[in-house]
Amino acid sequence: MSADKVRVCVIGTGHLGNYHTKLLSELETADLVGVYDTDPKRAAEIASKYSTSAFDSLSELLDICSAAVIASPTASHREIAEKAISAGCHVLVEKPIADTTSEGSEMVSAAKSAGKIMMVGHVEHFNPAFSVAREYLNNPRFIESHRLTIFRGRGADVSVIHDLLIHDLELILAIIEEPVVSMDASASKILTDSPDIANVRLKFEGGCVANLTASRMSLTNMRKMRFFVPGAYVGLDFGGKVEVATLSGSGVDAPVDAESFDLPNDERVYRWNIPVPQENALLTELEHFIHCVQTGEEPLVSGKRGLEALRLADEILDSIDK
Repeated sequence: MSADKVRVCVIGTGHLGNYHTKLLSELETADLVGVYDTDPKRAAEIASKYSTSAFDSLSELLDICSAAVIASPTASHREIAEKAISAGCHVLVEKPIADTTSEGSEMVSAAKSAGKIMMVGHVEHFNPAFSVAREYLNNPRFIESHRLTIFRGRGADVSVIHDLLIHDLELILAIIEEPVVSMDASASKILTDSPDIANVRLKFEGGCVANLTASRMSLTNMRKMRFFVPGAYVGLDFGGKVEVATLSGSGVDAPVDAESFDLPNDERVYRWNIPVPQENALLTELEHFIHCVQTGEEPLVSGKRGLEALRLADEILDSIDK
């Protein structure tokens, strides 16, 4: 497939759509054709800001593009994605992939039938901290995550499980390719009509346990995951820090400059930080999408993976409702 610039548009010019438009306007492998929003004034504002065109007709925009980034409200994802695919576009749709798993399944089937790339915007998968930590995340036995944000109102059209927790669900599914055999979940509604804070404990078929907490009611922001793997501990801060600790003789090699200290039983603990490059995860995500469109490669976060994350989020919410 040709590596010519990909003619791409952004649908939905809200908070995330603004950033997508900005980055695509700067991306050398992309030709940003225009934007569309149900609010023409907002679309015109964003188009002017990034020197592109605002379209009054979604169909007209899709007809002159080969790829579309969908950053509209979740409830509109299926309708817009199916229109884009019918118009011959590959699609990157923001997470969660859809309002329901049935809608998500229809979207994935439509893309497959049309031979189009479908990618889901789970941006933390492209976070440089996660990328550098992955080589240490083999066969984790216990995982703990905290994803806490100050309440800003964004994403409140879905539960905190579908807004925040789903990030960590997707990452865990990428690492542990096993079915969940049991779950214990609880949540509370504070300021919205759906859960604003939730905790879930998942057990996977191979024995790994994941304890996940998400809240949009925090006074401070936190995005951290901790992995306990055979022979090592890996602490991951999505703000840009990865810490590893291991025991002597564990089989996990420590760098020569690692900090170390003795234990009473004549063993030694090694501790070090892995350098994390300063990269824009959203830009990396968009570059990957454009690359997949150009080459036909399967995206790291395919429609199928996004659907799996949504299905697990739905199961958690159902468990809470019951």
